[in-house]
Amino acid sequence: MNSYLGAPGSETEAAFDAIPGRVFTGKVSAFADAVAPGQLQVTGALLNPEDRSKSAGRAMVRVDLTNDMTSFRLPPGAVAQVAVYSEHWQPIAVVRRILLRMKSWMNYVI
Repeated sequence: MNSYLGAPGSETEAAFDAIPGRVFTGKVSAFADAVAPGQLQVTGALLNPEDRSKSAGRAMVRVDLTNDMTSFRLPPGAVAQVAVYSEHWQPIAVVRRILLRMKSWMNYVI
């Protein structure tokens, strides 16, 4: 696993499209370096491992949110932008935190 992508225990933040203006914190609990060809997405469409190379800079991780999400009643498959913060490029992480909050505010109008 590349430590630039984060490791289990790395800090994360998530901004859900359905909950504008809020950013939720969490931790990486698992890092998936490979995808089984028969695994299903929430939509029911099969994941294609070859498509992973088309989304540069993206990796599959499991994130456990530390905030209480029960009052928001998010449906399964809710869309969110998630940022994983590692010990690398910490000055850029500040910019990413700002951008994630701006995107969350944009969900009020979009």
